[in-house]
Amino acid sequence: LHPCVIEGGLDLRVYPFPRRFPSCYEFAEEDGGKNARLLYEDTTFIVVDKPPMLPTQPDASNYMECCPGCVNDLMGPFTTIGGDPVHRPLLCHRVDNCVGGCVVLSKDRNGQKVFSEYQRNRKVKKLYLTVTENPVPLGMHVHWMWSPKEDGGEDGPNCQLMSHDPPESRRKARAFWTRCVLEVTKSVPITLIKDHHLVTNSDKSETPQKHYQSTIRLVTGRKHQVRAQLSSLGAPILGDTLYGPMSGMTLDKLTDPENDSMDDDMLDEAMAMCRIPRHPIGLQAHAILFAGIKAKARVPWWGDGTGYR
Repeated sequence: LHPCVIEGGLDLRVYPFPRRFPSCYEFAEEDGGKNARLLYEDTTFIVVDKPPMLPTQPDASNYMECCPGCVNDLMGPFTTIGGDPVHRPLLCHRVDNCVGGCVVLSKDRNGQKVFSEYQRNRKVKKLYLTVTENPVPLGMHVHWMWSPKEDGGEDGPNCQLMSHDPPESRRKARAFWTRCVLEVTKSVPITLIKDHHLVTNSDKSETPQKHYQSTIRLVTGRKHQVRAQLSSLGAPILGDTLYGPMSGMTLDKLTDPENDSMDDDMLDEAMAMCRIPRHPIGLQAHAILFAGIKAKARVPWWGDGTGYR
């Protein structure tokens, strides 16, 4: 931040109680004398292991406690290829607040532009790990996200609504839908432990509750894509209060006359229950590969002994 002169008549918004993000300071962790969350650095790019519950972009009330701000303050100083100091790394892509894992930043605008080209040409490979209470079907999944375009933007609810059936025409696809593709390569049962005790079923039977860890290759990168697609498959991500209530609900079921398992009222009731997560969810941006650079995040939060593992 730099001092500046404010002209008369300019409206200012002051936040006396800004939102705080204490997970920011996990970027200061060290392991063997090295920063534990710095996964990769070269003359252009920085790859970090973002802790959950930290925004990648600044909150309106807090410019500093976000991924670029905390990386700069707690991992720096960084220098560009020309030896100039980096005042604040630039974000190359976004990861949801409640999700941890690999985030790429650039030391200059040229690197940010190059990474955008890589993404546009699908030269960035991303792997995610998820934890669900139900197994996720293996294979390639192609779904359609309701995202009507208006004046070049997007309009819709906080939670993304999915359809398993393709649009009726290409014109409708361009105007109202976004194609989402991911591949589930593995889904295996795991046992979760919390506070040194097995996570058991809620029926007091003391039998271990089944959970499944899945490996997902992201083909397209849309807002909340993994969370929305897995919920539409009936396997919402553990702790995802935004998509958990929508489990198994898809828009194509509303238009299917032979389907009596879902109607408009049920969808409205489910959407009314959706809430933005206030705790980490069972999703991690586990690994990323681009331009010969490969980075892998540490053991996810459900496996590091601080929560579920």
